[in-house]
Amino acid sequence: MDDRHKPVDQPEGRAAHAPTALQAQAGVAAARRTIAVLGDVWTLRILRTIFRGKRRYGDFVKEFGVSRAVLTDRLGKLVEHGVLLRHAPDGSHPQYLLSESGLDLWSLFLAMWLWEHDWGAAKDPDTWVPDLPRAAVLHVGCAQVMRPQLRCTFCQAALIPQQTALMAPVLPTTGVEPSMAAVLPVSAFRRARSVSGTGAGSGTRLIRIIGDRWNSAVVGAAFRGTRTFSRFESELGIGPAQLSERLVELQALGILQAESCADTRQGYRLSEAGLALFPMTLELMRWGNRWLLPPEQALLLRHLPCGEPLAARWHCGHCQQALTRDAIRFT
Repeated sequence: MDDRHKPVDQPEGRAAHAPTALQAQAGVAAARRTIAVLGDVWTLRILRTIFRGKRRYGDFVKEFGVSRAVLTDRLGKLVEHGVLLRHAPDGSHPQYLLSESGLDLWSLFLAMWLWEHDWGAAKDPDTWVPDLPRAAVLHVGCAQVMRPQLRCTFCQAALIPQQTALMAPVLPTTGVEPSMAAVLPVSAFRRARSVSGTGAGSGTRLIRIIGDRWNSAVVGAAFRGTRTFSRFESELGIGPAQLSERLVELQALGILQAESCADTRQGYRLSEAGLALFPMTLELMRWGNRWLLPPEQALLLRHLPCGEPLAARWHCGHCQQALTRDAIRFT
């Protein structure tokens, strides 16, 4: 096994911060809404292509070989959710522009770039795809190629997954939140098998992880402290066959590692590559809190070293300045 994919020891005190049933319920409710909008292979590729400056229908078909039916569907949903704006002045061929909420995804794609640079297609030329991550990130402010760092805005410490804990939002008390499968159509959770058979190549590891809605949900639950098959099943409302398939795939991708629990049941923990998904998980949570959830249902974390509600911000690894969307360039 590649040493990068070995399980990572987690602090003994981690169990003290295991989420309560209310927190787990809140986590599923919040994650469900964000995954419904962004948790799709083609959606992520469309958005990344737009961030790279391509805005027309034909650009997307040429860039990664998506079928016209799928492309029309995903563009329509992104416009419906307010992530994209369809701009067609005087009946010309439409362009798809990022709305304010769409532009706010820049930091998610920065987190995706960092993971791909360390663990994904950037390190594995055998899985090349047309939207392969760029080689480096330049900070315009100091004119240096740098490695972005995610820090707590209150104490400025670099963020570590084991040093955060869920804060439960106020949820409605009129009933139990429905499972993810109950809210979204069944088709939304079908694996995007067409990806491997198109001009888009075999797909990157990252796209397979967060571009499958159930994989995203399982990884999110793992970050909330879920370990056993029965807990994944009950918290996510996922069927046993679907859960088994996703657990097998996430192990094959080096994201989860099976382990024996004290009561002889098999458990699953995040590997080093899995823990490295933490910045993306935070960005998805932040974006969903800002654009999809009412304030009283926002999913919040506490940063344990400083005790403050967590607010994270990217910083330049060279000059330590806080980064903004206009201050970075992919090269």
